[in-house]
Amino acid sequence: MFEFNDSSTVSSGEDTDGKTFMTHLAARITQKDQEQESCPLDSQLRGVGQLVFAWGTLEAQLEQKIADLRSAAGEIRSAMTRTKPTMAKMLAELRAIVSMRCRRDNVQLIEIAEIERAIQQIDKFRTLVIQGFQVADEGGRTNERLFLCRDAKNNVIGISLGELESEISRLDACRERLLAL
Repeated sequence: MFEFNDSSTVSSGEDTDGKTFMTHLAARITQKDQEQESCPLDSQLRGVGQLVFAWGTLEAQLEQKIADLRSAAGEIRSAMTRTKPTMAKMLAELRAIVSMRCRRDNVQLIEIAEIERAIQQIDKFRTLVIQGFQVADEGGRTNERLFLCRDAKNNVIGISLGELESEISRLDACRERLLAL
C-alpha cells in the first residue's frame, strides 16, 4: 500500500511526474469550478469585498499620514502602537496635529470636519452591510438583486449594488481628500 521513503509517506499510485492523487483531485475540482457559470451574486459579493478593502486602505493610509506628520514635527515615538486605533481617534489626532501646525488657518480643520462627517455616514453603512447582512433578495418588482440587512432597530433594509459602488467611491474620495491635507 504505502512505501516509506525518506521519512515521508508516498502512495504506490503516485504518478511519474510526482503528483499525488490529491493534487490531481484539487486540479479537477478547480477546473470544474472554472467551467461552471458564475454565481448571480458575485458582483454584490465583490462589492462588499471592495467596501471592506477600501475601508482598510483608508485606515492604513491615514495611520501612515499621521506617522509622517509626527516625524516631520520631530516627534519620534510611534503613534498608536499599543492598540488598533479607531477611525475617530485617528481623525482626532490628525486634527490636533494640523491645528498645532498652523493655528491661524482653519481651512484644513474645516476640511477634516467635513471629511469626518462623510466617513461617519460611510461607517454606518459599512457596519450595516457587515454586521446586519441576512440574505440576498431576488429583487421583486425591480428585478435588481438586493442584500437584505437588519439595522440596530431590527428594520429590514435592502442594499443594491449601485449603493455599494456609490459608498465605495465616496470612501475613496474621502481618502484622497485626507491624504491631500
